[in-house]
Amino acid sequence: MQRKLIRIISLILMVVSFIAYIAKAPAFPIASENLLPWSTWFFIFALANIILWQSVVKLLSFALMVIWFYAFAASIVPETSTATVVITERTPEVFVEAGEAIFNGKGKCNTCHTLDPSAPKSRCPDLTDIGTHAATRQPGMTAKEYLIESTYEPHKFLVPGYSNIMPPVWKPPISLTELEIETVIAFLQSQGGEVDITEFKPPVDIGSAEAIVEEQPPLLTGDVERGKKVFVEGAKCIACHAVAGVEQPAGQTLDEGVEVVAAPELTDIAAVNSLRYIEESVLLPNAQIVSGYGSITVKTGGAIIQGTLVTQDNEEINVRVKDAAGNEEERAILLSDLDPEPIEELTDLTGKGYFWIQVTLADTGATISGDFVEETDESITLQVDGESQIVSKSNVKVQATLIDFDENVIVGELVSENEDEVTLIVDGEEQIIDTFDIDEGPTYSRAFGKRLVVTSPMPNNFPLLLSVSDMSDLLAYLASLTGATAATAAEEAEETAE
Repeated sequence: MQRKLIRIISLILMVVSFIAYIAKAPAFPIASENLLPWSTWFFIFALANIILWQSVVKLLSFALMVIWFYAFAASIVPETSTATVVITERTPEVFVEAGEAIFNGKGKCNTCHTLDPSAPKSRCPDLTDIGTHAATRQPGMTAKEYLIESTYEPHKFLVPGYSNIMPPVWKPPISLTELEIETVIAFLQSQGGEVDITEFKPPVDIGSAEAIVEEQPPLLTGDVERGKKVFVEGAKCIACHAVAGVEQPAGQTLDEGVEVVAAPELTDIAAVNSLRYIEESVLLPNAQIVSGYGSITVKTGGAIIQGTLVTQDNEEINVRVKDAAGNEEERAILLSDLDPEPIEELTDLTGKGYFWIQVTLADTGATISGDFVEETDESITLQVDGESQIVSKSNVKVQATLIDFDENVIVGELVSENEDEVTLIVDGEEQIIDTFDIDEGPTYSRAFGKRLVVTSPMPNNFPLLLSVSDMSDLLAYLASLTGATAATAAEEAEETAE
């Protein structure tokens, strides 16, 4: 009788503790102390049932123990949470802890950023000691102000050597809330700096911005499976872009004039980028170029160097080039060693890639040069000896070059010109040249500048090579590459191989 009573009590306690464990109830209290968690009590009672009971109850207890084991194993595996963070206490410690979880989880920041200066170069800047370095990125900005801007509006300032590929984290597919962004900023501040959790007004009204996005025309839609076929066989994107679980067909050849180049892996392209970015990357290949994959042509010491821009900082660039035998090597080129070239018009200097400019002022004749900062319709701003200097475009000497019918090359400062004649200052003397005596020119240079122009190896006419339906299908396939879908494809490929 006593043995039977022990069995019944043990069975009841096993079931109760199992239900409490699954329901994540607080630990069982004894004498105002949480002695043991429910999982431990369940394990003890399950063992007792296996020992004391026969057949069916033994089987039930064993089955529940197996379920408990898998539940316990799952509970100790680190989770990647996509849940909205809940802050119960506004303290630096709480914010930093929550921000770290989002950085490595929902925010997917660690997909492109590293926190280890010795790690291989990633798609985006390493963030070691960013809490300190952030204050040096943009003049007049504190570390927190820079982190706020770079999180909400990452396109406004690009670290040299990196492209504009970071999606606004408050937009889908990441969709961080304002509070979550605050915690991420606090975590980044903690990397070598002081954490300031004072509330701030976001530079972007997320609610209004999301409404605007919804009004924009949707991404072209198509069939994912047909798009995969276009990716592999039609457009032959697989020749340069890798996707986990997708292989290039054996013996596939490219069209004449097309060569295989290093290109970004696309396994999780849709998980870390917006659909807009994917669409733009295909339709406008040169709009945004992933760091380390852009083609570049520079001139130094009179020699033209063509290759792939690997890295870039404020002093030098590293270019991957091929020698005569086709072997690849990296060459470091100082920006100061690049040859300046004449600038005909002082317009769209940013778009043309200029980073250093030299001009001669018309009123004083002084020549000034420095790093190019910005331009307006009326002026350009240069960084000269650590100070900003604004130069009016109308106060710049214009140099003209022309060739007459006697093949004389005439170079001088432009004074005036009309349909009949061109007036130049040549060797300190004014010279009037009849337009009927000009064989070639005149060409003008208002300044000299050094520039870096990075282009995509993907042909600009790529969208024209596909039909509208093929393009829609291709975009649909790329939009499906979230990493999880690629992993499934890889598993299917392995099963097929077996």
